[in-house]
Amino acid sequence: MNNLIDTHLHLDCYRNHSEIYEEINKLKQYTLCVTNLPEVFESCIEMYKETRYIKFAVGYNPQMIISDKFDKASFLRSVYKTKYIGEVGLDFSKQYEEYKSKQIVIFDFICKVAANENKILSIHSRKAEKEVLALLKKNKVKYAIIHWYTGNVALVKEFIKEGYYFSINPAMLRSLAGKKIINEIPMERVLVETDGPISKMNGKRMEPRNLIEIYKKINELYNIHNSNKIIYNNFKRLLNENLKI
Repeated sequence: MNNLIDTHLHLDCYRNHSEIYEEINKLKQYTLCVTNLPEVFESCIEMYKETRYIKFAVGYNPQMIISDKFDKASFLRSVYKTKYIGEVGLDFSKQYEEYKSKQIVIFDFICKVAANENKILSIHSRKAEKEVLALLKKNKVKYAIIHWYTGNVALVKEFIKEGYYFSINPAMLRSLAGKKIINEIPMERVLVETDGPISKMNGKRMEPRNLIEIYKKINELYNIHNSNKIIYNNFKRLLNENLKI
């Protein structure tokens, strides 16, 4: 398989990140390296050169709300250095529930910027799928990838209607709930992510060389043989839509 794309990988979270960086380039896999803080994005682009295969996204993971204040200045400084914003979004699971209102203010601001600057977002939406969709619609965000969706199956159609894409990872492929969600996503809206090193496959952390295994499983699930070509064209279409503005 060629033209493989990983739309969500945390390069800085690998202890051996320099080896992972080299591996991605060697494998020639198009990889979007998301970050959890704007300051992390800044250090990543200082440390690593973007290549044909590696791009960086500026992010503020909602789970960081407990430990790190959102640095608006750093975010705005960084947003003009990339086409991508991620990982961003909302997380209303028990641990982060008390920070709901703060999260909404931050994500609303990020959506405004993304819409104004035509950026592509990679979005976290755990237990906050309705609120994420509402903020995307409110701010007229055009380009979004819903990362590791675990929400209501019925809402999938609403995200699709707005023109958004879903990135499928190993956790979704191995659970019954995940497979139900995948069944609702038309193939032309499917993208792929390892979510390495957070996500695991066969009990081991995801690495770039394992990306091909996700594509094989998607082939089985959709009963096709060319998911790599379809997903490559999906991502290309998303980029072209973005460039037209």
